[in-house]
Amino acid sequence: MLLDLSNWLLVFLRVGAFLAVLPFFSFVNFPPTMRVAMAALIGLLLGPMLPPYPLWELPLLSLVGVMAQEISIGLLLGFVSRMVFYAADLAGNVVATEMGLNLAAFFNPMTRQSEQAPGMVLFLLATVVMLTLDLHHWVLVGFQRTYLVLPVGGAHLSSALFEAVVRTTRDIFIVAVQIAAPVLAVSFVVMLVFALLSRAVPQMNVFVESFSFRVVGGLLVFGGTLHLTAQHVLNYLHRLPDDLLGLAQILSAR
Repeated sequence: MLLDLSNWLLVFLRVGAFLAVLPFFSFVNFPPTMRVAMAALIGLLLGPMLPPYPLWELPLLSLVGVMAQEISIGLLLGFVSRMVFYAADLAGNVVATEMGLNLAAFFNPMTRQSEQAPGMVLFLLATVVMLTLDLHHWVLVGFQRTYLVLPVGGAHLSSALFEAVVRTTRDIFIVAVQIAAPVLAVSFVVMLVFALLSRAVPQMNVFVESFSFRVVGGLLVFGGTLHLTAQHVLNYLHRLPDDLLGLAQILSAR
């Protein structure tokens, strides 16, 4: 019975840390008791499938070390799973800057932070894509598969892990640029046209005159390319379970 309890506790710690970072599970208006209950339920489901781990036979420092290691693994996997939402936030900030909407911020009750409208739209779009296509289930399946290559207490730090985290962080900027590229292109074309007009009419105030065109053109392109944004988000989420498994393989390698 103690061995089953130790398995449940270790799975509970990893899953609990994972859900604490995962989008919409980590929202401030998501009940913490529900998050703890989900982690406990997943621990009951996964614990019997794992080989017994002699947790209670370890000395105190080793026991604390194993528990801290499981929490760290869950936080790292959750951080990787949330990357696409960081990319959506970054793309929204870029779009808001190009359209001059930085001052049009509002309070987001889910994060209790001030956000621009484009960033909020993209964040909700990524959340809707993830939930409506049941991709959150695939993320949980990918998390469960990490136990096949990364058993309890089997994580090791290495330079390959640092490179994988840096490479995953780099993907944030790539996805963000892909999402914001249409608005950036429209803003560049508008500024180029008004720069040429200013050569013909030197009295023209390029910044003031071009502002309204940048806002209108940016909003039209932003709304018309949301399906492309959803496709970028979908492509990232489809490969997320494999990314989690690859990260677990790197952690398990000595």
